[in-house]
Amino acid sequence: MPTLISDPPQVVYLVLFAAVAATGAVAAQRQDRRSAQPFFAALGLLVPLFVLDRLLDSPREAAVKTSQAMAVAADTNKPDEFAKHVADKLVYHGEGAPRTATGDEVKNSQFWQMLRQYNIHVAVWGFGRDDVRQIDGDTVELGFMAKGEVRGSMEQQQLYVRGTFKRQPDGTMKMTGF
Repeated sequence: MPTLISDPPQVVYLVLFAAVAATGAVAAQRQDRRSAQPFFAALGLLVPLFVLDRLLDSPREAAVKTSQAMAVAADTNKPDEFAKHVADKLVYHGEGAPRTATGDEVKNSQFWQMLRQYNIHVAVWGFGRDDVRQIDGDTVELGFMAKGEVRGSMEQQQLYVRGTFKRQPDGTMKMTGF
C-alpha cells in the first residue's frame, strides 16, 4: 500500500477537508445536484482515506509502535516481551565496530540487571516524520529520543536512537539494528 494512503501527511487531510468544506458550502448555498457532485467527490476521497489510514499501518507507524512496545517492556523489566520485538540478529552500531547480538543474548544482557538494580524508568518520544528514512517497502530507519531515569530521582540519561526496523515473514515489524 502506498505510504500516501497508509500514512498520509497532515497536509493531505487539510487539503481534502478544505475541499469538503468549500464544496459543501457551495452545495448548501445553491442546493442543486450539480453543485453537490464536487462535495460528494471530495467527501468520497476523504472518508476512504481516513478509514484506510486507521486500518493500515505504514512501515513508519509499525516501527513507532514497536519502539514504544520495547520501551514499555524495558520499563516493566520484561526481557521476554522486549526480545519479541527484536529480530533474530540485532546489529549495534555504537562505539567501535558494529556488534551483532541474538535475541537470547539481548534477553540475558546485563542491561536487565541494571534496570532492576537502579529501578530505571524507560521512555521514548520524538517520532517525527522528518527523521524517517524508508529503505525499502519493508524496512525503515527511524530516529527518536529515549531516556532512562532513576525513579524518584532527578538522575537521567537521554540519548538519540537511530533504529532500523524490518517487517518479518510473519508480518511483524522488528528491530534489526540501532
